[in-house]
Amino acid sequence: MNQPARSAQTQVWWRPSGRSPFSLDPTKPRGPQIFASIWQSAIIFGGPLLGLVTVNRYPFLIEDRTLYLVGLSSIAFWFGASFIIPQLNDFPRGMPETAKLMFRAGFGLCMTGLLLGIVGIVNGYSTPVADREVPVVAKHQTLQRDPSRRTNYLAVRAWPNSRDVVELGAPIEVYDQLNVPLTTIHTPQAVLNEMSDAGSVHLAIGKGRLGWEWLKGISPPR
Repeated sequence: MNQPARSAQTQVWWRPSGRSPFSLDPTKPRGPQIFASIWQSAIIFGGPLLGLVTVNRYPFLIEDRTLYLVGLSSIAFWFGASFIIPQLNDFPRGMPETAKLMFRAGFGLCMTGLLLGIVGIVNGYSTPVADREVPVVAKHQTLQRDPSRRTNYLAVRAWPNSRDVVELGAPIEVYDQLNVPLTTIHTPQAVLNEMSDAGSVHLAIGKGRLGWEWLKGISPPR
């Protein structure tokens, strides 16, 4: 006689006979569940959206390795923080540990995108833009079979009085005008830094209100 009750208690959210993952748990207060759903949805959907806005409109003028280091550190930090945030430890009964870890990793990625987006927009929106002529040492394209789908990169010395090189995506008309050495993808940073100046371009650089320069565009030398 108790078998049906035991079966109901062992239902898990992903089984056809179990509770829908999008429904509220009737055994818990509704208010905290609704609040948690709203702020988690804002992070999951808003994080990538705002991150893409910053990448497309107000990209930071920094070295790739700096961006990778900061990004990976942020993902790792928020992954770890998810273990101590109460709302992120209330998983449906029976959820596999691998699914929980995937959720935590996704949270770290989305939080990083959200913070990147907010900081980038605050830093770059409606700030002054200045023109700067910079040396170009090399160029390369990505390897898509269709030339129209390739991304064109210029290796430039973007900062005055610095030998450091950063690779920036450039319009094809600017890329084609430059008679500079061709390099391969993933050319070591040390090799790029030691190359000689072979051309120049103009960068439109935004003076970020938070102190970080951002790249508005690249134009041919005048």
